[in-house]
Amino acid sequence: MADIVTKKRLKLFIFILLFIIIAPLVVLYANGDIFSDGWNILATGGIYVSDAPIGSEIYLNNKFEDKTSFFKRDILIRNLAPGKYEIQVKKPEYNTWTKKIQVANNLVENADVFMLQEKIGAREIPEYVFETESNGATSSVKIKNQEYEDILSIFTSTSTKISQALSTIGINLKNNLGTKISPIMNGNLGLWNENGKIFVKWFGSNDSAPKYLCDESSDCTENKLVFNLSKSPTEIDFLSGYDGVIVASVDGLVFAIQIEDNPNKITQIIYTGKDPDFKMIDGSLYVKDGNNISEILL
Repeated sequence: MADIVTKKRLKLFIFILLFIIIAPLVVLYANGDIFSDGWNILATGGIYVSDAPIGSEIYLNNKFEDKTSFFKRDILIRNLAPGKYEIQVKKPEYNTWTKKIQVANNLVENADVFMLQEKIGAREIPEYVFETESNGATSSVKIKNQEYEDILSIFTSTSTKISQALSTIGINLKNNLGTKISPIMNGNLGLWNENGKIFVKWFGSNDSAPKYLCDESSDCTENKLVFNLSKSPTEIDFLSGYDGVIVASVDGLVFAIQIEDNPNKITQIIYTGKDPDFKMIDGSLYVKDGNNISEILL
């Protein structure tokens, strides 16, 4: 009987000893801490890569890390010593996304990827369609395309009285570029143009502001310069379906660009033409270039 009690006490002692040894290691690992070659504890951080297209390859300082898939859309890169890292996201036929990210102890930094295809398709909306009639003999009749007419009316519509009233404070309903006192709004986020400089501002509480407005600043409600063009654009708006991305048209181009602070961010070309204008209609992007109207297939 005494032997049985002794064995039970021994097992209990071993279990407690293992718990004392293993529990701190689990806590350290959960906090992102690792052991160096000299068995010193090193605090680490990580980078969370999100919104990359399926099949994108993730590189950290030019070294392949992982690849997104249907079942693994986001990638977490762990155990990074504090310091600055360059993230590159690549996929054939897509623009490459690059950003330098500062990693701190016990924190995970976000890498919110925005990548469009290098060649974006478009569905042309014809001005006329042919309708088949049968009056003894089958014939085709050329008629106005109602879809074309409906979209054209949005590009050309304006109210004379309202337009004249708002023009005194710099607002044009036909090509609304917003102003600092009356920006284009998307929820609590405002957008406007000042002589080719595109700004955004968060009009909600500081705590509810998107993280991309708070880079290196504790005040997330300050005016934020997104991009500095050589001249005023013909149109600006938020790109529907993409958080933190705006779309603009200037000098024959329609392009998209992220709002966040990133010296490596690029303008991603959506359309190239002669004198394009665009409108966001029911979540879709339409471009009018001369008499041609197309729906952009993002």
